[in-house]
Amino acid sequence: MHRRPLAIAALLLAGTTLLAACGDDDDQMAGDMPAMDDDGHGMDGHDDEASPVADGARRVEVSATIDAFDPDEITATAGEDLAIVLTSEDMLHDFTIDEFDAHVAADRGETEEGGVTVDEAGTYTFYCSVPGHRQAGMEGTLTVTDG
Repeated sequence: MHRRPLAIAALLLAGTTLLAACGDDDDQMAGDMPAMDDDGHGMDGHDDEASPVADGARRVEVSATIDAFDPDEITATAGEDLAIVLTSEDMLHDFTIDEFDAHVAADRGETEEGGVTVDEAGTYTFYCSVPGHRQAGMEGTLTVTDG
């Protein structure tokens, strides 16, 4: 009968050890991962280069955290040039709009700038393409109105 408490204690010790091995270490957070692969592409599959910013573009400051953009709604006029000024608060994030081939990425504590020309009225989704971030809620809406 004394084997049962010993077996339970062994299982608890094994479970605790397994959980400790699976836990995050601050030095191994996703924000500390290299931003580029061996081919010079971002870990999200995009080129590491930001979209070019047009002269005179309107600056739109966007803050990124693990689950949200702030603001998550941006309004522009068709034909307008925007400079997305992306600040990452906690780890590598990017700002991507597929329809305009717009992309800018910023690592933890950094601010980067990328451009987009919104040449057609409509509603477009911007998102973070870092794996898992869009699914965690990192999406927003760009509404482009006619001039």
